[in-house]
Amino acid sequence: MVVELIAAELTRRALLTGAVSGAAAPGMMTGAPRQSVAVPEQLVFNVSDYGAVGDGVQDDLPAIKAAIAAAVADGGGTVWFPVGVYSISAAIGDTGRGFTSITLAGAGSQVATIRAATNAPILTGLWYLCTVVNLVLDGNGMGSPCISAHLDKTHLERLWLLNWNGYGITVNDGTFADVGGLLNVIDRCNIQQNTGTGIRTGYRFYDSWIINNNIGASYADLSLEGGPVRVLGNHLDGSPTYNIEFRGNKRIVVADNILEGSRKQSIVYTMPSWMSSDKPQIQINGNTFSNGGKLAQNVYPAISIIGVSSAARTEGFSITGNTFACDDAGAGWTYVVEAQFARAISAVGNQWREGHMAVQPCRFLTCANTEVIGNHADNAIKTT
Repeated sequence: MVVELIAAELTRRALLTGAVSGAAAPGMMTGAPRQSVAVPEQLVFNVSDYGAVGDGVQDDLPAIKAAIAAAVADGGGTVWFPVGVYSISAAIGDTGRGFTSITLAGAGSQVATIRAATNAPILTGLWYLCTVVNLVLDGNGMGSPCISAHLDKTHLERLWLLNWNGYGITVNDGTFADVGGLLNVIDRCNIQQNTGTGIRTGYRFYDSWIINNNIGASYADLSLEGGPVRVLGNHLDGSPTYNIEFRGNKRIVVADNILEGSRKQSIVYTMPSWMSSDKPQIQINGNTFSNGGKLAQNVYPAISIIGVSSAARTEGFSITGNTFACDDAGAGWTYVVEAQFARAISAVGNQWREGHMAVQPCRFLTCANTEVIGNHADNAIKTT
């Protein structure tokens, strides 16, 4: 391993030296004009150069903060974590001015770990135009989320979140900034099952993506507020109460996800009680729902839509091209869709032969303008 690390470091330095000197980069087409591309080595700030040990014992927070400060002073750059376990005595982040154009990157494939040594998030504060990639974030069971922060145009990618409590990730909830944060991406993260909610967003998190993640939780895999947000290609599992909890939203696309193992509903939308009108425009398209309702078989629907009253209804839900099935022992939803105080709901082209235990697939209570058509195996509706 040491030999491989030394070889990798020598290769990195050779590439940087070659770029600075104008040497051709690997893969450059022969015969093509060669141009010198300056890549100053100081753009990479190795935490080891600032005193980090990565032995899981020493407090590496001062060294990490020094590396980040150097990157900030240089106008941005990559703070590099070689293989190791970096114990920290407090959160990494700036709750005042925040960080801009900073990347925290781990070596290898999730073999660099940042581990909390106290009851504080691993990452916190404000992050603008930043990336956190290829790291293991270990809350160490100390009682805090792995990430509690405000994001704006920031990417969280290929992270493995362990031993968190309350939330794996909670973002843009007003704790650090009362402004919106947009064009954020949470991508290919593995949020290991723990107590609480996998990802929780406030309404200040919008025009953003939650894509290709694997998430386990005890309460909700995702708990979302506001929008627009795209929820695409995730595996939402574990043993959650809900796979997705909506707390008042606008323009949400939920597509190509696997939602399984919920103890109650797989998706629940609750209109905020203070609203008198609500048009969330939620599309639930092309997902696979399976093995929910495990807390009490034949008690909970797969999808629950709840307005405030007959005078304050929620409006606008498209449920199209999904599959619903329960084959685990003890699993089973009452209805595929149950709605109350709602209007403008369409359920079209779904497969739900094993997706409900009641005679009818859908139940609408004090609802209007509902359409259930073209589904396999039935289109019967129960209204009251």
